[in-house]
Amino acid sequence: MKYVISEDVLTAHLSDEAVLLHVGSKRYFRLNSTGAFIWKGLEQGMSRAELLEGLCARFEVERADAERSLDDQLARLCEADLLHEASEADA
Repeated sequence: MKYVISEDVLTAHLSDEAVLLHVGSKRYFRLNSTGAFIWKGLEQGMSRAELLEGLCARFEVERADAERSLDDQLARLCEADLLHEASEADA
């Protein structure tokens, strides 16, 4: 599965974090190192499977833990309207 970042989001990458601004709602979001890693992958067009593999390798975590963390983060990003699942129209 692929995701598309909302056009209303501005991103500032810091050393090991990221700060997101949703221009429409004027809300800021701060991502820790794991969240920033996921966000950078999304910016590069990585799929969920690619993100999962990257998390396991980068953070040396068990696949089940990485999967749970990834799905939670993706759900929160979608709920905040920062991201949505890609459709055929997005391809």
